[in-house]
Amino acid sequence: MGSYYSGVLSYRFYYTIVVTCTVIIVFSGIISSSTYLAGEEHLFREVSVTIRSDFPGGNIRLSDVTGATVHLEPDLRNDRPWFYWYFEAIAGKPGRVTFVFPEKVAGFEQGAISYQGPALSTDNGRTWRWMGKRNIDGRSFYYDFSRAGERVRFAVTIPYVQDDLEKFLARHAHPPHLRQAILTYSRHGRAVELLQIGSAEQDRLPVLVTARHHAAETMASFVLEGFLEEALSDSAAGRQFREKYVLYAIPFVDKDGVEEGDQGKNRRPHDHNRGYGHESIYPEIRAIKALDEKLDFRLTLDFHCPTLVMEDHQVMYFVGARNHPPTNWDNVAALAHEIKKRLPGTAPAGPLVWLRPADEPVPMNSHYFGFKPGTIMAATLEFPFAPPGKATDPDSCRLYGRLILQAWVATEFFAAK
Repeated sequence: MGSYYSGVLSYRFYYTIVVTCTVIIVFSGIISSSTYLAGEEHLFREVSVTIRSDFPGGNIRLSDVTGATVHLEPDLRNDRPWFYWYFEAIAGKPGRVTFVFPEKVAGFEQGAISYQGPALSTDNGRTWRWMGKRNIDGRSFYYDFSRAGERVRFAVTIPYVQDDLEKFLARHAHPPHLRQAILTYSRHGRAVELLQIGSAEQDRLPVLVTARHHAAETMASFVLEGFLEEALSDSAAGRQFREKYVLYAIPFVDKDGVEEGDQGKNRRPHDHNRGYGHESIYPEIRAIKALDEKLDFRLTLDFHCPTLVMEDHQVMYFVGARNHPPTNWDNVAALAHEIKKRLPGTAPAGPLVWLRPADEPVPMNSHYFGFKPGTIMAATLEFPFAPPGKATDPDSCRLYGRLILQAWVATEFFAAK
């Protein structure tokens, strides 16, 4: 889970090298000396920050440290380019430190800083806010540390890891409508949670909601939290939902990637959301398919986030197969209409309906369920990370999730005859 650096670089979490006056940079097996030579003590004192990422969700790779300027980039861990990063900086003394990302993030041209700047936490990751754009200069940002030993966490998005899920479950430790179980164990031995809301009586339609097929897509988890909270609540929508549906939720499909700070998207040989073919290499996907064989899910919704700064990805939108199931377009469009009626003006625009015709299924979640006989609706909801001028803090995202559940209750889903 991440790495530890002290003005220098170590390789992931396997080992750390700190040399007092001669700084050695260890970077993907390439070793080179920095500009800090023995005897130049005044230069060494300028290395005023320690960088670490050895905690759940941590991810960073350093390429150079020059005085109070730190050059860094996402750790791809031999996978394809993507933009996720998350680290802690510990001040050696008061003053400004500048963090610089490459012009292209390991070949990914879209950058590594969102429209609302980095996410920032000053309490060890318990609470977060977007830093904003005031401290941003193109591909770099700076932070003014007020004292030696000050710890600040920075991330490309607001993290959501196992500890956050456990806090959510602790808030709902004794509701009569929630059951917790283990879906399966990940390849690295972690328990993958399966939550059930409502009673599996004969007249209840089974619904499946999932998130984090791609580990880095954290904002989707806050929206899912709100969706689950409303389904659990004693509000009119919560009660009506449980009268008609039984909900099954898998908050972390890629549990290892979430905890270890992986990109998740486009992982070799394929990521979790391309694992729904005949041979599923991930235990979580095999378990989801087995659960469907047992329960026969009729409606499914997979929560995702799109790319970071592409202009057309700063909105909420639905994707999936337009014509699978046959009523998919009508049902998704009706749900989108009900959601849009409820969202406040501070919410990201949308949701738009970008379902596309499909003759053959792609081995991803929405197609797997969409092409299955008897399915009523199967779609993916993409929620943007940090669109300009819109509220995507955790509380706002939870509110949007609650409104999505309310919209779900107001939608008359229908199956093909």
